Amino acid sequence: MIARVLSYRLLVLVLWSCAAAPALADEDTEHGAHPAGGLLLFTSAEARRLTPSASSRDLNEDAPLAADLVFSASHERFRLFGEFLVSQAEHDLERLQLGYEAVPGTLLWLGRFHQPASTWNLEHHHGRYLQTAVTRPSIELWEDERGILPQHLVGMLIESRHALRDEGGLRLALGAGLGVTAGRDGLEPIDLLDANREGRQLSWTGRLAYLPQDLGPTQFGIVAARHRTPVTDSAAASALGATQLRQDVAGVFADWQPNPWRVAGSLYDVNVTLADGTTTRREHFLVGYLQVERQLPNELTAYVRREDSHGADTSTYVTTISPYFVLRRATIGLRWDLLRHQALTFEYGSGVISGAKQSEVRLLWSAVFP
Repeated sequence: MIARVLSYRLLVLVLWSCAAAPALADEDTEHGAHPAGGLLLFTSAEARRLTPSASSRDLNEDAPLAADLVFSASHERFRLFGEFLVSQAEHDLERLQLGYEAVPGTLLWLGRFHQPASTWNLEHHHGRYLQTAVTRPSIELWEDERGILPQHLVGMLIESRHALRDEGGLRLALGAGLGVTAGRDGLEPIDLLDANREGRQLSWTGRLAYLPQDLGPTQFGIVAARHRTPVTDSAAASALGATQLRQDVAGVFADWQPNPWRVAGSLYDVNVTLADGTTTRREHFLVGYLQVERQLPNELTAYVRREDSHGADTSTYVTTISPYFVLRRATIGLRWDLLRHQALTFEYGSGVISGAKQSEVRLLWSAVFP
């Protein structure tokens, strides 16, 4: 209880300092990972209709109302960055990072951060206004949305950018820190408002991207990660047949943006080792997605996305951690930026979860202030 009160007091102090702080430096704002500005508020409201096979899901992504506060400050070489999410399903200090610019173009961060081996989540945080689609790919879901990959670590993150002679650039991000545990509700990262480090082990992640234009949006790259995850719940251990998990992830991604088009996709190769102290077994699956967007007149953007997997349907790890993991899905949508920094998005999706077909219709209003 004391830790929670102190955490809230720390959050109030951080917000007060950020309100009077200058905008975050340009090097911290690439691709929306660290939005500029001392204080930004992302809000959203969603109406949806799901088929009966999916109607029992209780995902935070399905929260009808949400507000995401992003705060940042800088002083000489020091940086402060954070994100606090409130919805009908949760309230959580999603990120809190203290940074230091060791050399020009290289930042060292300490705190809770989004692990860089997730290609979607590094570009779009919890504020849904930044992503064109209403939903994120199932492989990129947050832990409390029954995601199957750890997304939040507490430790150190290094971000570095380097210009190349051909006008291109390289972006490197390396992260290492305490990861998640696995229980009856899926993966559980450290909650900064109610911190519990017991039993957690080290994860490391990395991402390397090449940009044909150093300041342009197009990029291509690779990601890799290793996560060691103790199983802390007896029911989950029984279902998994394991008390210890190890995930080895390797992937490739591309984000090609020739105006007025955008083509973005990722492919993850995931190996899971499940051990119970006496025996060890391994599972392997592939998951990928591709999203194509086209800007239209009158501030409209049309998009389609395809998600697919191989081996995930037979993985004990996937079916235990995420019973509603989308094995395959086709999504189509239309976004209308009707006002400055406000958007209305309609989306229809049809796919397969755990052998059952599902369809969903969603209407999302999203905005950012100021």
